Amino acid sequence: MDVTSLFPLFAPSTGISILAVYGAFALLMTYWYSRGYNDSKTSFLVARRELGTFQGSLSVAAAWLWAPGLFISTQQAYVNGLVGLFWFCLGNFLTLGAFAYFAKRIRNNEPEGFTFSGYLRKRFSGRVQGLFVAEMLLLATCAFAINLLAGSKTVAVLTGIDYTLATFLMAGVAILYSFRTGLKATVITEVIKIVVVWTGVIILVPWVISSAGGWDTVIAGLGGRTGEGGQIFGTPFAWGVFTGFGAAAFLGHLGGPWGDNSFYQRAFAIKKDSIIPSYVLASFVFIVVPIMMGLLGFVAAGAGLEIPGAMVGTTNAITIATFLPPAAAIVFVFMVFAGLVAILDSQFASVANMTGHDIFNQFKGGSEIAWARWGMIALAVAGVAVANIPGMQLVYLFLFFAVLRAAVWLPSMIALLKPHWITEQGMFWGIAICATVGEVLFVLGKLGYTDTAFQGTLIAIFGSPVLSLLISQYGTQRKQAIA
Repeated sequence: MDVTSLFPLFAPSTGISILAVYGAFALLMTYWYSRGYNDSKTSFLVARRELGTFQGSLSVAAAWLWAPGLFISTQQAYVNGLVGLFWFCLGNFLTLGAFAYFAKRIRNNEPEGFTFSGYLRKRFSGRVQGLFVAEMLLLATCAFAINLLAGSKTVAVLTGIDYTLATFLMAGVAILYSFRTGLKATVITEVIKIVVVWTGVIILVPWVISSAGGWDTVIAGLGGRTGEGGQIFGTPFAWGVFTGFGAAAFLGHLGGPWGDNSFYQRAFAIKKDSIIPSYVLASFVFIVVPIMMGLLGFVAAGAGLEIPGAMVGTTNAITIATFLPPAAAIVFVFMVFAGLVAILDSQFASVANMTGHDIFNQFKGGSEIAWARWGMIALAVAGVAVANIPGMQLVYLFLFFAVLRAAVWLPSMIALLKPHWITEQGMFWGIAICATVGEVLFVLGKLGYTDTAFQGTLIAIFGSPVLSLLISQYGTQRKQAIA
């Protein structure tokens, strides 16, 4: 079934109206619940450190539920079948619970802290802090662009609104309410986001399955559009999905929080006793969404939808529009706005946290809140620019992001668990070298110049701790020899 003739479903004014309604609602809720908040550093950057388990778990789940959870889950189910969805979901589910212990540990080590990079400055040096700040700012830019890319393409497909205009509108709405109260505004919109997204998937996905022929259609689509992806292990196709997508996705997800300041920021914002329950509960709140979105991919494959490569990133929107009336597509667009605009303000809060604390402390000019807000503006400009690079693909940007953030995973874990194992030189050079080499090999592989994407992933993830430990050991032995 050729779906291209169905779109756009609505006039551009419809997409603008939906975004305006969501923006007005989020702005109203933000201002209402943040009454009495002042512009103190603790209030703006870590929400007074008073988030309980309920708000904390929804905030963490919402920060983890970004564009890949909504779109790549469906795309992988449609393109690669069960094996693609499996590798996407597995790391996603395990990550937050695994990080819970370390979130509590960093808070115990730094009770009044604001950033993990600030802790690393005390533990190692200013250049290690600078390396992590640079890495996290780059990742925040990538995450921001990924969400703009996914959301704006969905709007463009369904409403015909200009893609570039959509990126500006989404970024503008998010910064509008984040600018006032920082993390507090983010937490409020994240709670709204989870409620809206959960409601949307619970209504829309069973409705699509019923309209498309029931569970027989889902089962028919478990192999993906080629029919070869129904087995997770033991086939050449399954191995190809693992090396081309699964390894980077799985390992990148496991290392995700380590390279993303959003999750450290919440460790400093949640009440100490609520940190572990918040992160563990967030895993279960989150995983429902990509699984449900994956079912839409199976439906699309099982029903024989022919989705062009340029539109495959919006498979869920296309599937909903194919089997449900236009009103359902409007619900989906609103759900996407709620999900992706909320993650945009999460990245605003993350960058504000670093510019208002780490970078401010290097220059000491102006106020911390002013630096935080300038960081938000810089992120908006950079994210919109990346999202508008011609030919940019969602899955490639996601995998680049995954490889980069995974490079800091194991060295950071070692620095917290066994700090005497790793030195300042080992921490800096191990991550810097392996992240650079790994990303170069990964990008060259994905561009088709070499066959090194998988090797680049392995170097970034496993090479960084090995090289960090070797450099640390060599430096220690050299000092002992000199002494």
